[in-house]
Amino acid sequence: MESSLKQANRLMLHKANLSLDEGSRIHVPNHVELTPTETKVVQLVAKGLSNREVAEKLSVSRRTIESHVSNMLNKTSLKNRTELARWAMENSMA
Repeated sequence: MESSLKQANRLMLHKANLSLDEGSRIHVPNHVELTPTETKVVQLVAKGLSNREVAEKLSVSRRTIESHVSNMLNKTSLKNRTELARWAMENSMA
């Protein structure tokens, strides 16, 4: 059975994809560079995995994943993990 969080993430990502067709893209500062680990994390976040699920997949603590997500939000000036996931999809990272 799919978790409620995963269902909600999937729905939000679907809605984000719909607005892509309307031409509204996520804007981030130029030349944002993610570390290799951040790239792995954002790919999994974009697939709808929770911090706990990402942590299990990468064999690290949930707090480590929270730190990576927080760092990526700061680098990109995005507000939440849904925007981060959408940005990753728009830029072919996911």
